[in-house]
Amino acid sequence: MCRPLLTMSTQKEQLLKLTEEIVELSDKLDELEFEEQSKERFVVFRRLREIGDELLGHKETAEGDDLAYTNFALGSVASLLGYNDKAEEAYDKALEHWPDHIGILNEAYHLLIEAGKHKKAKSYIERSMKHGGETPDIMYNYASLTAHMGDINEERIILINALARFPHDRGCKALLKQIESGEQKN
Repeated sequence: MCRPLLTMSTQKEQLLKLTEEIVELSDKLDELEFEEQSKERFVVFRRLREIGDELLGHKETAEGDDLAYTNFALGSVASLLGYNDKAEEAYDKALEHWPDHIGILNEAYHLLIEAGKHKKAKSYIERSMKHGGETPDIMYNYASLTAHMGDINEERIILINALARFPHDRGCKALLKQIESGEQKN
């Protein structure tokens, strides 16, 4: 199918509208998490597939930042639809252009955890922390991943450091308490 070339400003406007809609649809899926057979979920997934098709159309003409942005959006859509390999591929292509984009790194991290690709996930979260800083959520995720990879001592150190910076973070406190209570039982 041959499409007329869009001006860059029109294409960017369309990409921005699509990504806003992706965020809205993602939030809607979160609301409908336990309603697997609902008509609303079906409508959301159908619209996500349509957006994916639109993004593929944009990908044919996009270059530079627009191409990276399109790949980021495609990764988000593919991830929401459960196409993890396609999502990982799209995120990786976006990261080729924007290697320090924390939004892409964080989304890809969660996808990689789900796919069991812990080593790659660890490299992504470390890059995210390097470029975007450490937040309580990032530190919690990093500690959890480290423990999952078998290094409980490193997990403890990460959590202690996180609590030194964010002393009121409930998640890190609870995880550290869980580790310490697990050690006392052993």
